[in-house]
Amino acid sequence: MATYKGVNDALVALEEFFKSRLPEELSGGSINARIALLGSADVAKPISGNCLAIYLHRIEVDPHGRSRFFSKKGTEQGPPVPELPVNLHFLIIASAGSATIEADLMSWAMLELANLGPLNYGWGDQEELTIVPEEMPTADLMRIWDEFEASYTSTVPYVARTVRLRLNEPRTEGPAVVTRVLPAGER
Repeated sequence: MATYKGVNDALVALEEFFKSRLPEELSGGSINARIALLGSADVAKPISGNCLAIYLHRIEVDPHGRSRFFSKKGTEQGPPVPELPVNLHFLIIASAGSATIEADLMSWAMLELANLGPLNYGWGDQEELTIVPEEMPTADLMRIWDEFEASYTSTVPYVARTVRLRLNEPRTEGPAVVTRVLPAGER
């Protein structure tokens, strides 16, 4: 992933993964469930219909990858390009008109993520996301929901490691200074 768009690209890839795998028994008929990527404004109001939602609640710099670099490819010259590796902490939220549908949506999503290998949507060879459940105390989860206007619904925290954002290459102004000429004026 090259730019700041890498975070959104990763979330959209996860949303598309769920959409492509949602079974007909959940997506069709009277259940008519949908997959949605939610922002804070969306979670601030009640989630309508039968929905499995993805909500990014925190981004952090990966403490184990701060000094990594993108290696040059092919015949490219120059030093490796620095990167900013970030981890995405998100919630999977199931909201439905009945407890059965809500439980089915959440358990289906959890199984899909448990069976998922590294997520790679045509990115570079070293650009794969690993998605794993995240330990989060119930009190922390409830603090997040206290900020929303919507009522609490089934929620499971996950973390996606690691989105690699490309930093700008260091700027160079010209060749290194090898000689200094100081004007002394005319005599």
